[in-house]
Amino acid sequence: MPFTAAILTTMNDKNFPTSRHLEAADQEVYNLPQKKKKKKKRSKILRVFKKLISVITATLLSLTLVIIITGTIVSTALTVYVLKFMDDSTTVTLQDLESGSNTYIYAEVKDENGNDQLEMVREFTVGMQRIPVSIDRIPQHVRDAFVYTEDERFYVHEGVDYKRTFSAFLNMFLHFYDTEQGGSTITQQLVKNLSGDDEHSPQRKIREIFSAMQLEKSYSKDEILEEYLNYIGFGGPINGIQTASLEYFGKSVDELSIPEAAVLAAIPKSPEEYGPQVEYRQDDNDLTSPIVVDGKANNKPRQEYVLYQMYDNGSISYDEYQEYMVAPLIFTDSDEYKALHPESELEDLKNKEEAYSWVLDNILLEARDWFAETYDLDEDTALEKIYKGGYKIYTKYDKKMQTYVEDRLSNVDNVLGEFLYPYQYNKTVDLKPFGNPDGVPEEYSAHVAFVAINYQGEVLCAVGNTGEKKGSLVTNYACKKDNGRQVGSTIKPIAGYGYAIESGKFHWGSAIKDSGVMIVDGEWWPKNYGGLQGGGGYVQLWDGLRQSKNTISAQLVHQLGPEEVYDFTTEKLGLRMDKVERGLESPLVLGALTHGTTLENLVNAYLPYGNQGMQYDAHFITKIEDSNQQVIYQNDGNPRRAVSDETAYVMNRLMKNVVGVGGTAPEAVLPNKVVVGKTGTTQDFADECFVGLTPDFASGITVGFEYISPYLELPNMVISAKTWRSVIGNYIIENYGDTAYDFEKVSSVIEAPMCSSTGKIAGSYCPKSSIIGYWKSQVTDNYSPPYCNGGHASQATTQTTTSAADGTSGGSAGGNASGGAATGGDAGGAAAGGDASGGAAAGGDAGGAAAAGGDAGGAAAAGGDAGGAASGFAEY
Repeated sequence: MPFTAAILTTMNDKNFPTSRHLEAADQEVYNLPQKKKKKKKRSKILRVFKKLISVITATLLSLTLVIIITGTIVSTALTVYVLKFMDDSTTVTLQDLESGSNTYIYAEVKDENGNDQLEMVREFTVGMQRIPVSIDRIPQHVRDAFVYTEDERFYVHEGVDYKRTFSAFLNMFLHFYDTEQGGSTITQQLVKNLSGDDEHSPQRKIREIFSAMQLEKSYSKDEILEEYLNYIGFGGPINGIQTASLEYFGKSVDELSIPEAAVLAAIPKSPEEYGPQVEYRQDDNDLTSPIVVDGKANNKPRQEYVLYQMYDNGSISYDEYQEYMVAPLIFTDSDEYKALHPESELEDLKNKEEAYSWVLDNILLEARDWFAETYDLDEDTALEKIYKGGYKIYTKYDKKMQTYVEDRLSNVDNVLGEFLYPYQYNKTVDLKPFGNPDGVPEEYSAHVAFVAINYQGEVLCAVGNTGEKKGSLVTNYACKKDNGRQVGSTIKPIAGYGYAIESGKFHWGSAIKDSGVMIVDGEWWPKNYGGLQGGGGYVQLWDGLRQSKNTISAQLVHQLGPEEVYDFTTEKLGLRMDKVERGLESPLVLGALTHGTTLENLVNAYLPYGNQGMQYDAHFITKIEDSNQQVIYQNDGNPRRAVSDETAYVMNRLMKNVVGVGGTAPEAVLPNKVVVGKTGTTQDFADECFVGLTPDFASGITVGFEYISPYLELPNMVISAKTWRSVIGNYIIENYGDTAYDFEKVSSVIEAPMCSSTGKIAGSYCPKSSIIGYWKSQVTDNYSPPYCNGGHASQATTQTTTSAADGTSGGSAGGNASGGAATGGDAGGAAAGGDASGGAAAGGDAGGAAAAGGDAGGAAAAGGDAGGAASGFAEY
């Protein structure tokens, strides 16, 4: 039987228990009495403890998870936040950090490698005194005193001293030190002080740390220390190491002893407590009341601490440390100091240190004029606005040239002493009080001023006077409008001659009558040198300028019209002239200006003649930013065309003849450069000036005495070109050897031999003179190139007839052979058309004299020229 069938058979057997039987059996079993189990007893405390542990564990795990998640979020955010400060600090500079209401003046100068860099010229602080000094003027022991007191690891950290920072943090809670230990390094302190960011917050500290680290990457330790020592406060308005040195010890920083340096290094921690001049009484109105704060007494233990730090860091020996601890100190407020040093000496020393440089004077004068005009302010108010307005003023100049010229002009003997005797430029005269001298003579020395401007209008150098500069915004013959001088014949190229060529009404060889243009007091005006009348003959234009004949200048202005010439001179070339001078001939012919003008303005007017006709306004300042760093003024020189490039080049070549044989300025010739220019003198040699152009820049000098007086006159000779050569000649030779020798030619200008008979461009049948002339090629309504047609007979006859009055005789066609002392005669010798001054012929002019002691800038000061072959020269 199969197994499955057997199973089924068994299940169907009536004796096999069914499910009903099983259920009954289960019930019986369930009803049987059960054996009771013994229950275990559990401690209630244990159960509670276990439950508590379970809760705490779960809570801690949850908190840990939350902290991890939150920490991740926070650290990510913090990283982004910190990186933001790093980004903001990557370009931080000392200049960027300076803010507030202080005004700063920066100059873009060349470093020793020829690269441009910004340098702070001056800081004007509101209610503060600060005299910046360079690090090389600060002795090493002074540097050590501050470094080893404020930040002894200054030379090894990278802006942040983590050891000191951590130590300061712990000291807040554990008080390792008796006093609160600061954690900021010198670099961090500098960042905080310059930025004015004194917010008490982690954000500020982060900014400070990253800025300090960035400064350390951008600047050397010496640069950072120099800025720190020039900025740090020493109590009240006294800021900077030099001011503190003068204020407390009456001496410059480079004269400080080690004990004195330690006194100053003790102050910055708390100037109101350690300042040697601090003294607070219980009752400030009662000098007998008890002293509650004694700065000198408080400073002593702090000074001893500084000395110990210097000893501990090896700056001084133990014996020196002991010696300096008891070294006597003489403060400026002590009776001992006052007995040794009169108050006036201290004030003179402070004034000398605080005196603005010539560069700073000139920048302030330019800024003052702009603020006064823009905001309708008087000059004093404009200066106050500059000082307190929180401005940043940017300038650009040639520091090397400025230093060189300042050194040359530091003593008038350096310049005038090269070719004059001292008595010729130093005078002892009794002039004051003017009009009623008191019998006590005064000492007067001739002044020399110098200006150089590049062809983009940037003033490279400007020195306003000779001798030591002892004050600020003092007499300045270079740039100060109030000290304008007469310009003499330097007016000629930028007045009659310039407009003659630009208008096309005259050209290089135009024949111009050598005679006055009007009768004044019964005589022809103007006269040439020595009071001589013009000869009445004809002089070619190029030679009229070379000899500086006043009569030729007068003829040009008279024929062109003084109004048109005035407009050309003032509007095109930018010379400042009084409006009443429009229509007058004397100012344009002789340079007799009503108020004179600055040397800067005069040199500026010449720029187009070295710059292919382009004019740029002379400027020191490139831009000014307000306290919000918004540019409120920008100056690129306002480039514009003043004259055509052809006119500029023709005038350039005309002035080249002035600086050469037969001209009035042969002393200005340089071996490595073509120099073109013009001399100028005034009546009785009260003033002389010279403007010289090289391919690199235009420059000029003015020389004379402060007052007009017959007792204050320069020697009866032309010295302006010699003076210019003495001031700047060697500098050009030594520093411009690798630049162009001559000015760039204007290709369209016709350069050709001049017909000796007609002064025109010589043709094939013309007698050729030795003169190479320059003519414009552009045809206009007034001008076309003057080619000679070869018909010379009539011209030669006319020339001979008119030359009779000159005392001429013989000579080849067109040439004037002088007969000796004839006025205005030209000595050409046998050379056809050759003109050379000779005999007593000289072109000079004279103007009215001013009363003794009068201002040389006045209209009465003559604007004429003087010279003459009779004295061995021919100026004019």
